[in-house]
Amino acid sequence: MKTRTTGFTALVLVGITSFCLALTVKPPPEMSKLAWMSGNWTCSGKALPSPLGPAHPTEATVSVRPELAGRWMVSHYREKQTAQNTMPIEGDEYWGYDSAEKKWDRIAIDNMGGWAAGDANDWQGNTITWLSEGMVMGTKAKFRDTFTKKSDREVFYKGEMQDAAGKWAEAWETTCRKK
Repeated sequence: MKTRTTGFTALVLVGITSFCLALTVKPPPEMSKLAWMSGNWTCSGKALPSPLGPAHPTEATVSVRPELAGRWMVSHYREKQTAQNTMPIEGDEYWGYDSAEKKWDRIAIDNMGGWAAGDANDWQGNTITWLSEGMVMGTKAKFRDTFTKKSDREVFYKGEMQDAAGKWAEAWETTCRKK
């Protein structure tokens, strides 16, 4: 009986120690590369003709901030409903850095039931390009999303989808400016 109690106590102590260490471990230093994104943004752009629907202008707000102990930069994108944009997109994205793989990870979800998960190599100058796979409107899809930092207060975002033949087609683009 004493052996079981000692073993159980040791297991509990290891668990508590691991939990405490997890709380004190700082986010990867690479996360500081995203600090400029934190804040509120307004965006204007366009959805291009694609399997998602006809072309139309878009207006949106985005709020961005570090969350989950600074390990993820989280953005909340909300398009405005207009006569031309009758089904506005609402989406959340999580960007984090995987120190073991030396890559950025991205998870995106939206109000249409869509999702995507993928990764990117490090920033190339002021640009980061994500390659992701997920679902859009009930269909598997591949995405290439490129974010180009124009300044600490402006970013250009272009989204592409891959067709069945493997060809990339532009699906949307938007410019966001910090409020």
